[in-house]
Amino acid sequence: MEVVKSRKSFGERYIVLVHLMVGVAVFYFLVHPLTMVIYWFEMNGMPFTLNQFFAVAPGRILDSFSFQMTGMAVPFIVIGGLVGLGSGLYYRNILQKVKILRRKDAQLKGSVLSIIQEGEGDRVEFKSSLRYDYHRESINKSLEDVIVKTIAGFMNTKGGELLIGVDDKGNILGLKQDYLSLKKKNRDGFELRIYQMITNDIGIEFCSLVQTDFYDLDGKDICVLRIGAAQSPAYVHGNSKTAFYIRAGNSTKPLTIREAVKYINLRQGRS
Repeated sequence: MEVVKSRKSFGERYIVLVHLMVGVAVFYFLVHPLTMVIYWFEMNGMPFTLNQFFAVAPGRILDSFSFQMTGMAVPFIVIGGLVGLGSGLYYRNILQKVKILRRKDAQLKGSVLSIIQEGEGDRVEFKSSLRYDYHRESINKSLEDVIVKTIAGFMNTKGGELLIGVDDKGNILGLKQDYLSLKKKNRDGFELRIYQMITNDIGIEFCSLVQTDFYDLDGKDICVLRIGAAQSPAYVHGNSKTAFYIRAGNSTKPLTIREAVKYINLRQGRS
């Protein structure tokens, strides 16, 4: 363990050292001589033209590395070192953040895989797709209604996680077919469609209760909706009627108006 930490520490110091050396080299071998050439033109009042520059530059550049010009070179070396040091520290900080993000992503993937292995429950539901019917092998937009009902069911109970792209047995199917059915055929288009469904069928005020995350598992995307419990009833408005859903075990159950009123009253009484 100590050896690994030592290697990481050495690698980070090496990155900073390389940036520092590059900064010194650039300022000493490039910025410094070019500055000396420009300074020569200003001191001698010569007009700056390309022909004149190429005629004067070789001699002035060689002079800039002479012993007599050491005093002029030192400030450039110092500035180059500071710029390189700052660049190295900044780059090292970026690498550290990337490592942290990768570690967190790996942990989250492990958590999602663990959820899939445990299977469905009162707070976990799997759906094969958003709108692609694997039985018909075609797009079936009525499947979106099932997704909306499940989201509302979680909101009206204790919240939960809805995994899309995973079948009932925990097999990872991915979202490729869903992507192909959307105008924007990627994660952004999928996420946009999810929030459009919530806005249209439940209400825009409930969008804040849903967090969407995507994971690449076995080379296939899945979407995890983390759904919070709603403080007020989340009704589903569709097909000219309004319905109320809750989670009952590992399924989503519709309630009659009477059952819904009773359930809401009991729930508000507990809170």
